[in-house]
Amino acid sequence: MLNDGWWLEQPYTKWQPSGCMPHSYTAQEVSNCLNHSRVLYVGDSIMREQFYSMTRHVRPLEPKGSLHIDRKYEAPEYGMTFEFWWDPFINSTRTQTMLNGSDPDNRPSLLVIGAGIWYMRHLNDRYFDEWRKAVDRVMDAVEKSPFVADAVMLSPVEIPQFNLLNAVRKSKFNMEKINRMNNYIRDKEPTLSPKTSFVIPFAWNAICSSTVNQTHDGLHYLPPVTTVQASLALNYRCNDLLPKSFPMADTCCMNYPTPAWYQNMLFVYFLIWIPIGFYVLAPDSYLQFMRRLYPTEADTLSALFVFGLGVLYMYLSDRTQLFGKALKSFDRETFGILMGITLLGGIVSLRRKKEGDQGFLSRAQTDEWKGWMQIIILFYHFTGASQTPGIYNAMRVLVAAYLFQTGYGHFFFFYKKADFGMMRVMNVLVRLNLLTVVLEYVMDTDYISYYFTPLVTFWFGVIWIVMYVGHAHNTKAWFLLAKMAVMGVLTGVFIHVPGILEGVFSGLEFLFNIHWDAVEWRFRLALDAWIVYIGMLFAYATILFNKHELSEHLAWPVIKYLSMVASVLGLGWYFWFELSCPTKAAYTVWHPYISWIPILSFVCLRNASRFLRNTTAGFYEFVGKCSLETFIGQFHMWLAADTKGLLVILVEPSWARGLGWWFNLAVSSCLFMLVCYHLSKATGTITKWICAAASDSSKDTSSVHRHGGGGSGAVHGSAATTGEAEVREDNVPLLPTTAEEGKEDEEADEWTEEMMGQQHQKPVWWRRMLMDLRVRAVLFLVSLGIINNLC
Repeated sequence: MLNDGWWLEQPYTKWQPSGCMPHSYTAQEVSNCLNHSRVLYVGDSIMREQFYSMTRHVRPLEPKGSLHIDRKYEAPEYGMTFEFWWDPFINSTRTQTMLNGSDPDNRPSLLVIGAGIWYMRHLNDRYFDEWRKAVDRVMDAVEKSPFVADAVMLSPVEIPQFNLLNAVRKSKFNMEKINRMNNYIRDKEPTLSPKTSFVIPFAWNAICSSTVNQTHDGLHYLPPVTTVQASLALNYRCNDLLPKSFPMADTCCMNYPTPAWYQNMLFVYFLIWIPIGFYVLAPDSYLQFMRRLYPTEADTLSALFVFGLGVLYMYLSDRTQLFGKALKSFDRETFGILMGITLLGGIVSLRRKKEGDQGFLSRAQTDEWKGWMQIIILFYHFTGASQTPGIYNAMRVLVAAYLFQTGYGHFFFFYKKADFGMMRVMNVLVRLNLLTVVLEYVMDTDYISYYFTPLVTFWFGVIWIVMYVGHAHNTKAWFLLAKMAVMGVLTGVFIHVPGILEGVFSGLEFLFNIHWDAVEWRFRLALDAWIVYIGMLFAYATILFNKHELSEHLAWPVIKYLSMVASVLGLGWYFWFELSCPTKAAYTVWHPYISWIPILSFVCLRNASRFLRNTTAGFYEFVGKCSLETFIGQFHMWLAADTKGLLVILVEPSWARGLGWWFNLAVSSCLFMLVCYHLSKATGTITKWICAAASDSSKDTSSVHRHGGGGSGAVHGSAATTGEAEVREDNVPLLPTTAEEGKEDEEADEWTEEMMGQQHQKPVWWRRMLMDLRVRAVLFLVSLGIINNLC
C-alpha cells in the first residue's frame, strides 16, 4: 500500500494501492482508532497541506492567516486534537525533545514528519548532509524508544511538477537531488529495527507525480491528492484495529484473524482425515478397523478431498495476504468488451443437433440459458457495474430468470414424477446448500450473504409445499391453481407484512445464534416475489399444451406467429422502460410485476423453430452445468474481500494495471472455472453419499409420497410414456443437469439394499432411526445450533 499504486478513475477520485483495498474513514472511526488522542504533523508547507486534509476527515476546515505558523484544531465531539508544527528543517528543540520520547503520556497517536524542500532551497551544497542528520535523528529515535508516538511516518521528499515551479524553485530543485535523498532513506529503512511503528510512504510521490492539473505552483498539491495521502496514513495507522469480521473489505496494512477452532476442524477433516482414508481403504491397510468411519467408495473420498482443496483455495485467496486484492472500477468500454467476448464465446461454440427435435426448453437449452446468464452476472460483479441503473435493472431480470426456472423445473418434476419423498428433497437441499454452508464456517461469513442459495432454497420449499399438499388431486386444474393462489397470498403476507420476517429471524437468532438482516432479506424476496409462480404456471401450461397436442391445431401457426411478434414487442418495451427509469429505486418498484415479460418473450423467441431449439452454444452449456459453484465461488476466488474487490493472482500485484488487468482477469478466470468445474463434480458425489444411506422406513415413505394417490399415480404414469418430459423434469436451476443425474435415486436405493443385505439381519432400532434422512436432517440442524452458540 505504501510503496506503489495508481489512479483508477478520473478526475482522481479513486486511488488503487498495489495489492490491497484501502478503507475510507469516517470521523467516528478516526476517533475510535486514535484513542481520542492527537495527530501531529511536523515539517514544511508540504506537510501542512497534508495536515489540512487529515483534519478534514473529522471536521470542516477553511485555514486563514499566515502560512508559516503552527496550527492546532480541536474536535471536542470526537475527543481529537490535530496539530501542525512549522519546522521546515525538523530540527527545532521541541521536535528533538518530542523525538526523545521524554513525555510518553503525551505522545501523538500518529506522527507524520517530513522535510527536504527547504534544505534544497536554502542550504545549497550542504543540503544533503544537513538533511541526512535530521532524518537520521528521526530514525534513531524510533529505534531507541517505543514512546515517540504510537506510529511514525517519515515523508519522502516530494517530487514536484517542475514545469509549474517558479524561477527560484526551478534553479534549486532537480530530480538528481530528490532521488539522492529518497534513495538514502529507501536504502536505510530495511536496516532499521524500530521499537516504534515506523514507515516511509513512498506511494505519496506516486500519488503526486501521476496527476495533472492538481497543483497551481508545482509544489503544493490540491485536496484530491493530499486527501488520498492522508487517507493512506490512516489506513497504515488504523486498519489492523478495525473489526475483523465479515465482510472483510479493507485489506491494506491488516492481518487476517487466526482461524477459529471450527475452521481448523474443517481443514483437518478435508486435508488430513480424508487423505488418511485412502490408506484405510487399501486392501493391505493396518487400519482396516477404521473403515466404518469413512465412506466405502474411494470416489467419495476423492470427491471430499477435491472439495476440501477447492475450499482451501478460497480461504487462501480471500482470508490471507497470499494474493493481492484490488478495487472495482466500472468502465463502460471494458464492460462492453467483456460482453463482446461473452457473445463471441457463444458463437464459436455453436452446435446443432441435425436429427429430431430437442424439444421445448430442453436440457441443453436450459443449461445454455443458465450459462450465458451466469457469465453476464459474473462480469457485472467483476466490473462493479451495479451503480449503473440501466445495467443493474437488466441484471435483476437475469436473477428473476433463474427463479423462473426454479418454479418451472421443480413444478415439472413434482407434477410428472409425483415424488415428494425425503430422498428427493434432501438431494436438492444438500446439493444446493453444501458448498454455501461449508463456506459459511470456513470463511466465517453469513449464510444469507450468499443470497441466491437461500433464495432458491426458500422457493424450493414453497414449491414442495404447494405440490405436496393434497397431491393426490394435482390432476384437477382448479385445485392446483387454488393451491398456488393461496400460497401466493401466504408468501406475499410473509414477505411484505412488517414483523413476520423479523419474528422468524428472532427465533432463528435464539435457536441458532445467527443475525440476519430482515430488511435486506425482505428486499431480496420482494424483488422476485411472483416470478416463481409465473414459472409454475408456465410449466403447467406447457404440460397441458403437450397433453392436448395443441401444436396440431389449425390455428397454431397463426398463434405462434402472433406470439413471436408479441415477444419482440415485449422485449423492446421492457428495455425501453428499464433504460428510461432514472434510478435503480424507480425501477425496482416495478420489477416484481414486469420481470416475466422479457423472460417469457425470450423463451418464446428461443424456441420459435426446430432449428433454434436444436442449436445450442457448448461454451454456455459448460458454464451452466456448474452455475451453482460459479455463483457461490465467485465470492472468494474470482472476486475478493467478500465480493467488494477483485482477486489479484499475479506474483507482483502492481502488474494488475493496464494490460496487466486483462491478463489477471484471464488467468484468474481460468483457475476459477477449473476449480468450479471440479467442485461441481465433487459436490454431486458428496450429495449422493450423504443422501444415499436412507433407511427402509424412509424408502417406504418416499414410495408412498411418489405414488400416494390415484391422481398422482396417473401423473407419474404419464411421465413414463412421454420421452420429452423425461428430459425436462430434472431441469433444476443452478444444479448440474448431466445424464447421470436421473439415476441418482435408483443408485441410492441399490446402495441401501446392498448395505442392508450385507448385514443379514434387520438393524437395531437406533441404527434404523439414524439412517432415516428426516432424523439426520434434525440432527444436522441441532448440531448447527450447538456449533453456532459455541462460536
